[in-house]
Amino acid sequence: MLLRVLGKSLIRRKSRIAIAIVAVIMGASITGALVTTSLNIKEKVGLEFRQYGANILLVPRSESIPVSIGDVDYGSVTEQRYLEESDLPKIKEISWAKNVLGYAPYLYSVVTVENQKTVLSGVWFDEIKRISPWWDVRGSWIDDRNDTNSAIIGIGVSEILGVGIGDAFSVSYNDTQNVSTHDVNVVGIVSTGSSEDNQVFVTLHLAQSLTNLLGKVSTVQVSALCIGCPVEVIAQEIEEKIPYAQAKSVKQMVRAEMEILGKIEELMLLVAAVALLASALGVMTTMTTSVVERTKEIGMMKAIGAENKKIASLFLLEALVIGLIGGLFGYVVGLGVAQFIGMSVFGSSVSPRISVLPLVLGISIAVVVLASAFPVRRAISIEPAKVLRGE
Repeated sequence: MLLRVLGKSLIRRKSRIAIAIVAVIMGASITGALVTTSLNIKEKVGLEFRQYGANILLVPRSESIPVSIGDVDYGSVTEQRYLEESDLPKIKEISWAKNVLGYAPYLYSVVTVENQKTVLSGVWFDEIKRISPWWDVRGSWIDDRNDTNSAIIGIGVSEILGVGIGDAFSVSYNDTQNVSTHDVNVVGIVSTGSSEDNQVFVTLHLAQSLTNLLGKVSTVQVSALCIGCPVEVIAQEIEEKIPYAQAKSVKQMVRAEMEILGKIEELMLLVAAVALLASALGVMTTMTTSVVERTKEIGMMKAIGAENKKIASLFLLEALVIGLIGGLFGYVVGLGVAQFIGMSVFGSSVSPRISVLPLVLGISIAVVVLASAFPVRRAISIEPAKVLRGE
């Protein structure tokens, strides 16, 4: 009986029900879109941050040697140590290997170029492009790791030496025992606004040969996507794989990532709350109007014996139907909104999460039921005697 009355009520009041469903769809779609985006946003934002450089620096462990003469202490010096290039693949053997987006080894040395002292950096240019895409290189990159004829110089070096793309110069390295000299051609000029502007970059192979440090590396920059684990865990696992190395996380960058992620999630929560509030107000207005329009009907039902529970059940069932339909369509619309957000903000699609569906349905039903509390209370307070007298 109750279901038959409910069906007739929904059919007779199609326009009112449609308005309430649209209100729920609006709230549910925004909530679903933000929840779906939020589940993907850590990875998206993490990838965006990785565009600005590595967040782990791998260096060799060095011991400080005290220097003193008699009772006079002159402080300490740190012995120069290197990492073994052959050990670097172990970085990808940790349990969080999938989170390691790339790593770039560096071999630093001081060389002489055109009677000017400058820093020579031997690198893997293919990895530099992967983990430091913010490098602005005018000209061309060096793609072959075994290239011994090309160099990319910082814009500061270019201005001081007066050399540009296509020019050649000699690089000299003095290790106190002999001098090594090698000619290179400038194929690119890099500008980063940082220390790279004052360095000369060649392949790691060439730098090792020139300095007679075959197989040696000064530091390694590691770019790790820290989703699901703190960056310190990845750093610790790298140290376990390469015990003589020390992995230092760039704490300022990691802290900034976490703070921004937190603020974005708070903003999404606030927007979702406002959307649900607007949806609840729309449903409450529609249900209240429905109660006013059906005052005589409710009075007649109570006059022939309908209890307050039956009246309340009728309206709550209507709210349940509205919540289910609105939540389901809201989830579908929310997927489209989430994809729009992903493509507009991050330039990539957002993965649908089926786990969001029951959450959206539950929230939609809860909002509609709560919004119906006042109209239902008003409905059960109607006095049939007054209604039948036309008051």
